[in-house]
Amino acid sequence: MPYIQPNNHIQFILRPATNIVKEAIWSLNATSGGIETYPISEYLLHSLFLKLTGAQEQKLKCICWELACRDYEYRYTRYEKKPYSECSDYNDKCMVYVDLLEAITKLDDSFEISDDFKDEIISEWRTSIQKLFSKSLLAYNFPKLYKECMVIITSIKKNWIMGTSQLLIKKENIPAAERSNTCSLSLNDLFVKYVYVERNRLAHNTRSYQHNLPSLKEMKSDKYIFQNYFILMAIIVLIDLIFTSLFKIYLDKLK
Repeated sequence: MPYIQPNNHIQFILRPATNIVKEAIWSLNATSGGIETYPISEYLLHSLFLKLTGAQEQKLKCICWELACRDYEYRYTRYEKKPYSECSDYNDKCMVYVDLLEAITKLDDSFEISDDFKDEIISEWRTSIQKLFSKSLLAYNFPKLYKECMVIITSIKKNWIMGTSQLLIKKENIPAAERSNTCSLSLNDLFVKYVYVERNRLAHNTRSYQHNLPSLKEMKSDKYIFQNYFILMAIIVLIDLIFTSLFKIYLDKLK
């Protein structure tokens, strides 16, 4: 019996993370734009970041299930022998990324991650971040953070984002000269050291009793620039764009 696709799964997977950001921005833009929007904006950034991370974790689980419903050997491997966890940390995300690439190559063994594909991803990513925030109240209320975010994302090269077996390339595989604007860090470092750490702090509400975070030493560091929700959300949007683009290719190969 052929697998009957649940449309709600497919629609959810293909729904871009930028839609979640748009909804948050629209809700803030509905205010009068006065001084009262500053505390609202700060609270909104926390909530939006957490909503983005949660949605992405669920999306990756849905991708795994879609693959498993069409490949029973994969289902046994991923759900019995080596199951994923919450799809929140880097290892889980990279595992799903490799699974999706392998599923595509099973359908088309000539498929590869081309430079043109990477160019499309990074161009769409930069454009979408600028369109989302440039005229928003969030950028108006936190102009320094927004400008720093745009500097960082324009510094990121296409060879940073993905490879044949690695999502978000590790810094060992990126020339040091290319990482000068990111304090020698790669996208992989930014996700592991900042996105994932902040996700856990918010998800478990550790800031409610750990009032010394971030530390004074951390705040004095050059790398404190990455304690920026615009940057953290931009990285989540990039990961989402990679997965949705690959899943579209997977669906096309099934036809």
